[in-house]
Amino acid sequence: ERDSITIISQQMAMEARLLCFDEFQVTDICDAMILDRLFNEMWKQGVVLVSTSNRPPSELYWNGLNRDYFLPFIDRLCENCL
Repeated sequence: ERDSITIISQQMAMEARLLCFDEFQVTDICDAMILDRLFNEMWKQGVVLVSTSNRPPSELYWNGLNRDYFLPFIDRLCENCL
């Protein structure tokens, strides 16, 4: 049995190879954890993510509750950023 994030990421990858986000930001730990799993699954599928933001990736969810859980995603995001 597969989880819903894997299913959604595969469906999205079948419809789009490129996703664009304007003013990307993270303000909630639940959103942060979902984005972590979703983006990782989409990267596995070869989807390219393009985003604008008013802050660098290292400052996403700055001073957020349990931000330590989100830091590995920030590292992966920086690895995949140009």
